[in-house]
Amino acid sequence: MINKKTGNLIAIALLALVPLLLNDPFVTHMGIRAATAAIVVMGLTLFIGYTGQISLGHAAFFGLAAYISGILMKSGFPFLGSVAVATIVVGFLGCLVGLLVLRTSGHYLALASIAVGVILQTLVKNSSITGGPSGLTAVPEPSFFGWSLNSDILYYYMVLFCMVVGFIILRRITDSRTGDALRSIANNELAAQSLGIPVFKYKVISFTISTMFAAFAGTLFVHYDGFIDPDRLGLHISIFFFVMAFIGGIGNLYGSIIGAFAITILEEYSQGFGSYNVLVYGALLAAVILFLPKGLSDLPNAIQRWRAR
Repeated sequence: MINKKTGNLIAIALLALVPLLLNDPFVTHMGIRAATAAIVVMGLTLFIGYTGQISLGHAAFFGLAAYISGILMKSGFPFLGSVAVATIVVGFLGCLVGLLVLRTSGHYLALASIAVGVILQTLVKNSSITGGPSGLTAVPEPSFFGWSLNSDILYYYMVLFCMVVGFIILRRITDSRTGDALRSIANNELAAQSLGIPVFKYKVISFTISTMFAAFAGTLFVHYDGFIDPDRLGLHISIFFFVMAFIGGIGNLYGSIIGAFAITILEEYSQGFGSYNVLVYGALLAAVILFLPKGLSDLPNAIQRWRAR
């Protein structure tokens, strides 16, 4: 039986070797997309899965950070400085938003998060510095100390490294006393409060961390694509991230990565169904709800349960 540490190393090795073995630019491109999405979904899983809250506005933080980093780098800021500033600024904004909306819960919180996303999207769409409805173009590719990261395979390894580091950070959080507090809040807020856990404080911390992960992923996205438009801040992108978290396993960091890669690949290949591609998503969601309510990450356990019957 493979232990978890060995399994992690095997998974990382596979993700690192597949683009080299296949030597296919399309596979590398898909890997960059999926790993970038996984960073967002891991942060979202901390807030939804571990804290038991709902957010349908994370695409706004993803897109806003992309705009900030792109604008800064076009103005002459170095890549690392642009990424750091964008992530911190959007994280601070996420903290402020959390202080305002996290006194609500359930569908009220979901509606509040949607409203925040709509507001930010409208501001970006109507600002001249962001390029308005046409979006921000010609965003420079990343460079480190004069060395340009102009190869897709190198960019993939950078994003993969960031994803692994993000996973380690979130694993440390979820395995700590903070993680225990978040799980208590998810199980029963009133009970957690009665035990002396500052529920509102931990909800804000969780939301802030999740927005920073979304922001960081947004900066990686814009410097790879070289372009960002207001649609990237829209509700449909937030739902896209939510579906990834749900398909992979809403309370599982491993599931975040599995869901991000699975849905990214599915999205690409479902284009062949034309206007019927929505049916493919619907069928997958229905199958997961019926047979794998804990997501694709629970598939090995589900197989064992089916065999035991």
